[in-house]
Amino acid sequence: MMRVVLDTSVIVSGLISAKGSPALIISRWIQGEFTLLHSPAMLAELEDVLNRAWLAERLATTPNRVPDFLKAVRVMGELVSGYAPVGGVVRDPFDEMFVACAVLGRADYLVTVDKDLLVLQQYGQTHIMNPATFLSKLGSGHDS
Repeated sequence: MMRVVLDTSVIVSGLISAKGSPALIISRWIQGEFTLLHSPAMLAELEDVLNRAWLAERLATTPNRVPDFLKAVRVMGELVSGYAPVGGVVRDPFDEMFVACAVLGRADYLVTVDKDLLVLQQYGQTHIMNPATFLSKLGSGHDS
């Protein structure tokens, strides 16, 4: 099964709007089509962002799925921990947690809209791509 890291912005986009690639990716994960990898740092950041007031306002028109989604990540996702020497790989040190998770979790894909990550295209065995490109890969059933 494909092993995938989704960056925070992809998840947030998917929860804000039921339309578009990020929402479809989340739906496909919940259906068990790939393994979602996350690290303690990523989960802490996701929890922080999903509980921010501006996002609560954006999600006010829909039932609050944040607690259920975070629980799903903890239960259905795969926790990856440890240290990967990825310092300096990306321009923004904040993005290193996604690359480290991909390395430690032997991810096939890192899905992001972050230009600093997308410019890498690949790091080790992990292909780095935007949500629409990943969705086409997922649709084709190819693991690489």
